[in-house]
Amino acid sequence: MPGCSWEKPQPSGSSERRTNLYSDEIRAQWNFRKIFTNLGTEEQCIWFSEERGLLPTEKMCTYHKKLMTLELNKGQVGQFRCRKGKCRNKSYSRAAGTWFENARLPLPLMFQIMYSEVLSQATIADWFNYCREAIIVYQLEHEESREKIGGPGKIVQIDENVEGHWVLGMIEDDSDDLRLEVCPDNQRNADVLVQLIKKQFREGSTIHTDFWKAYDCLPEHGYIHKNHWRVMKRLFSKDNYKSNFTEWLIEHIWRRNNRINHKDQFEELLVYCLCL
Repeated sequence: MPGCSWEKPQPSGSSERRTNLYSDEIRAQWNFRKIFTNLGTEEQCIWFSEERGLLPTEKMCTYHKKLMTLELNKGQVGQFRCRKGKCRNKSYSRAAGTWFENARLPLPLMFQIMYSEVLSQATIADWFNYCREAIIVYQLEHEESREKIGGPGKIVQIDENVEGHWVLGMIEDDSDDLRLEVCPDNQRNADVLVQLIKKQFREGSTIHTDFWKAYDCLPEHGYIHKNHWRVMKRLFSKDNYKSNFTEWLIEHIWRRNNRINHKDQFEELLVYCLCL
């Protein structure tokens, strides 16, 4: 009707109470801001764990039938100790028999991971894939600009390994610069291996390998070849039969290089994300 104005109906009575209750429930629920604010320190995590019953606050000495002393400055979450008689030198980790037993992660990180578990798995997977993509793009773009290793008078070690995929590991003696190549089409014949070696090594390098016959032709390509059996440290466990193995390998090298060069991996990842 002309001159009439419509107003949205406002909840009243029990309906209004339900709306307010729902809003309060939403505000009370956990989110990442609350996780970082309320569980951002070891002390906060310990207090929270005690309050929720995740950590015991007292323990009875089974011999003396007396409460033991809680020492908070021992271990990650503290330990219980009896001060009486023959029990004086015995202590018991407060984490024993709890969620935190054998944990090696900082407590705040553990709670952050726990909260991630309750989020949408698709959302978490998308973000992990996005971060991995940033690392892979950066690594591949900078791979072409890396100088070859080895050269006249230099000894380089080569070994191939298969754990679902044939991988060629290459490293120069007295160097931390490890090179890893996934063999195309999962083949390790001479044509494949020589191309990978040429990609990484300068001519004139002395190459030590095992007795795989595909290496016998290396002198024809300007290398000094010696059959020395050298089993490199195995980098991969038997459960790494991954369809994205190449990407996983690139990420492994990225983490290793950052560790060797004492770089903050999170800061490096932030830089890579800016480059996408």
